[in-house]
Amino acid sequence: MLIRSALLVLAFTSSAQAAAFDDLKGYLASCLRFEMGGGDAQRGLPLSSKVRYALDRCADDVARLERADGRRLRGDGGISPSTKAVIQSVVGRSGSGIANVRY
Repeated sequence: MLIRSALLVLAFTSSAQAAAFDDLKGYLASCLRFEMGGGDAQRGLPLSSKVRYALDRCADDVARLERADGRRLRGDGGISPSTKAVIQSVVGRSGSGIANVRY
């Protein structure tokens, strides 16, 4: 009985952590989409400038996701794979089809 209770507690806490991590990725994606949508001042800028600007504006959400995912990618300036995946998903949907922008 004790083992069954321990397994249930473990299952519920791990799914809650996964949901919170997915929420962090969703918050970052929403912030990036909003900032990259930009106003008139950003029209005509190259995609890399828009991404850099959006990442600067969404720095708090990036930091939260980076703290939650301890893995780092050396070739991409030390960002986590989760952050890179979120950025690529937003940039890939921006309409230009360019997903290999240096962050």
